[in-house]
Amino acid sequence: MKHLKAFALLAAAATLASCDDFLTEMPETAVVETEAMTTLESAEEVIIGVYSSLKNPALHSGPLVQAADLQADLCLAAVGYNNQHGDFHRWNIQATDDVLSGAYGGLYQIVARANFLLDNLDAVRPLATTQAERDNLKKYECDARFLRAFAYAELIRTFCPAYRPAEAHAQLGVPLYLHYREGEGSTVVKPRASLADSYAQVLADLAVCETLVARIGADTPFITEGAVDALLARVYLMMEDWEKANDYATRVIEAEYAGAPVYQLARATTTVSTPTGTMTEIHGMWTYDTADEIILKVQFSTTDRGGALGSLWMNPTAGIYAPNYIPARWLTGAYDQYNDARFAAYFTLATTIQGVETYVITKFPGNPEIDGAAGPYYTNMPKLLRLGEVYLNRAEARARLGRHAQASEDLTALRRARIVGYGGTTLSGNALMEQIQLERAKELCFEGFRLSDLRRWGKGFARQDQAGCIAGPTYSTLAADAGHRLFVWPLPEHEVSASHGQVVQNP
Repeated sequence: MKHLKAFALLAAAATLASCDDFLTEMPETAVVETEAMTTLESAEEVIIGVYSSLKNPALHSGPLVQAADLQADLCLAAVGYNNQHGDFHRWNIQATDDVLSGAYGGLYQIVARANFLLDNLDAVRPLATTQAERDNLKKYECDARFLRAFAYAELIRTFCPAYRPAEAHAQLGVPLYLHYREGEGSTVVKPRASLADSYAQVLADLAVCETLVARIGADTPFITEGAVDALLARVYLMMEDWEKANDYATRVIEAEYAGAPVYQLARATTTVSTPTGTMTEIHGMWTYDTADEIILKVQFSTTDRGGALGSLWMNPTAGIYAPNYIPARWLTGAYDQYNDARFAAYFTLATTIQGVETYVITKFPGNPEIDGAAGPYYTNMPKLLRLGEVYLNRAEARARLGRHAQASEDLTALRRARIVGYGGTTLSGNALMEQIQLERAKELCFEGFRLSDLRRWGKGFARQDQAGCIAGPTYSTLAADAGHRLFVWPLPEHEVSASHGQVVQNP
């Protein structure tokens, strides 16, 4: 599928004609409010700034995904851990926690930079005198609208209750800022919109993207047709619109270019050559951050990286693992440990610095081409959207619609790609949903989905004690009932207090 990757990069080059490798360059750290876009070149610089916001180490390469998963039941605090994100693991979350302000502020930074471009786009349109220049501006608008929609969708998934169609107009959403400056003089503070209106804004931006998107291709940091469809599938699943979730997921899965599939699941039975040797496609996807399964990733480089996802889980000292958290036994036990290539890619059996033999989370081992000679930093590129999730989104939507045979086919397709010699499965009813939910935990673990999945399913959990972890009711045996208020993160306290009552805190 290398021709598709090349096509994506060529399309990106057409989008950003004077700066082919812009995602590997060090961008400006902020958009200066008083500097409007006055040239086509400055418009390009602004969209670079929007993309660069994704590299924020507080977001998908850091606590936004880490804290969400360690708060739930996927892992346990290891003996000797350094208390990093310990309040989340113990369910003692305070509105003053830096994780909250980092995630909230980082996502709204994406919104602000996208708004700056969209507000100033009309001023530079008359300067586009060729069709190529006009096409570039359309792509800039598409990118900005997509990234604003993505940021709002993540804010909703993190700081809002699960969407319930009959209640959505009364549920709290997020403050919706659609302009860089909402008014003259002092900053205008927006109250929280309803959850229905918050999702409506996400869908409105993505509807425009559908008319503007021009790139096709896999394994790319640029916005493509597949990225728009995959995000729509995720959003509609969260909104319990099963038909549309199914339809948009199908568009991604069945997407073709020049008669060949655009995206393909990374396989346990296919190997790839890398600078460090031959490995399965699955292992290569998580080590070298490249695969035709990846729909959208955040581009890192040796000199311009974000956070280090692997360091929290592995925390090596003098080459010996000193993990802060170890995977829960129920999770590691759910894999076919001999035939499921994910197991070898996600976990390593090791003796820790505390002398405990346990599995260590090694899903993010550090990309040697990013860490460079000065590493290792245990840095990998976040995969914001990938085909494995899309299959699971469609399987769940089909199960909800009563299309059990089709849902079983999706579950089988994913497992056949991941597990050597896997045959198939035909399930229905509760048994089918339970297997889809279990497969989501196995497939998406430590990518930040577990807490929001449990919330929307209306499920609680109870951790279970095991060797090598800190024991006690606030650690290894902590339980949280469905509907517990901390399944929804509180808004940062300073955002609430500075609004003088305009922004309402979560319960």
